[in-house]
Amino acid sequence: MAATSTTNDTQTHTPEKVKNLLSSFLASSEQTRTEAITRGNASVQGEKTFPSDGTAYDLRPRLACSTSVLRSYDSYLQRLDTFSSLTWFNKPAELNPLICARYGWENIDTDMLQCVGCKAFLCGQLPVKTNPEVYEESLSKLKKNLLAAHDKFCALAVNPCPESFCRVPLHDPTNLTAEYTERASKLSQIQERLPVIDYTRLHELEYDEGQGAAYCKKHLMPDSDVSPQAVTLAFTGWTTSSQNVLVCCMCRRQVGLWNYAQESSRGLAPDSTTKESSDEDEESKESGEPEAKKRKMKVSIKQKFDPIEEHWHWCPWVTETEVPCSSPPSGQQAAPAQRQKSLAFITAIKVTAPGLMDNNTGLAHAMKTSPMVEGLRCFRRVMKSWSSPKLLSAGNSPT
Repeated sequence: MAATSTTNDTQTHTPEKVKNLLSSFLASSEQTRTEAITRGNASVQGEKTFPSDGTAYDLRPRLACSTSVLRSYDSYLQRLDTFSSLTWFNKPAELNPLICARYGWENIDTDMLQCVGCKAFLCGQLPVKTNPEVYEESLSKLKKNLLAAHDKFCALAVNPCPESFCRVPLHDPTNLTAEYTERASKLSQIQERLPVIDYTRLHELEYDEGQGAAYCKKHLMPDSDVSPQAVTLAFTGWTTSSQNVLVCCMCRRQVGLWNYAQESSRGLAPDSTTKESSDEDEESKESGEPEAKKRKMKVSIKQKFDPIEEHWHWCPWVTETEVPCSSPPSGQQAAPAQRQKSLAFITAIKVTAPGLMDNNTGLAHAMKTSPMVEGLRCFRRVMKSWSSPKLLSAGNSPT
């Protein structure tokens, strides 16, 4: 009788034990899946996940934390710094590094992207443009894959970084002025290392470096002694990452200052420079140094820095943006909406330094139309023509 009872108890409890054992496996599998989703920054359907044992795990705080980190500006800049002209080149503006980094992609190899969230891969190679139809089809597919190539649970696919990361904050004067003063302050610390600037394009755009420095000293940074070179570089979006490197705050273009003549070396007289060059030529002949290498060194020393052309072509600072016209005076009917296009850094100067780029009124017009300023310009042109090395060599040549 006892044996029969034991057998019945075993038959009764055995299915229950098997059920509990299987339930434990399912709960463990569900918990592993939940942890994997959390580590991969994937989105979860609904607010909570319910394993088979009925316990609720709220994943919202951990997912929100990881997503906020990936969408932060620091994380965006880290992804942007992975792009290089050697590994991501010959791409149209629609696939520039700013857009790729905004959607969570970083450049890990030549024409190869990887998402920092879901770890998905995306090949960015495009065919040659000999067949326009094939090229446009591949380009359209690649642009769509910036979103479609993500894992379906990736947070960056549905919630990328703000679009403001890819634009100059022209509609935020306070932030724009604060960023300008920060750049100018950093540049003022290496003023003796700043390169000789080519102002040709800036003068065509009605910018004067002397007026810019005077405005900055009077209105923006009265307690700092900032040179015209530092003011100009800060206005065009440049800052410094070290003592010898300039970097754009938007496109992350880095330029070594050793490639350009320093502003502090411009005080040398033309005849002494010519004499120094002739002495170097004689030394190179005696040492047997190739002339091509010597000429290359001379060109790099005399080269000027163009603060506009040195940006990448897709940089927001040098791209045209639509600027809304000023609102009409009170009591007058508003005219139809009109928008003017201008380079972003020109618009930024007008926002940061009102009146500086004004052609009709204000400080700029008063300075440019001043007889004293015009006389100084004429004097500079005459002195420059007299001190030209070509004229000096022609005057010293025997007749």
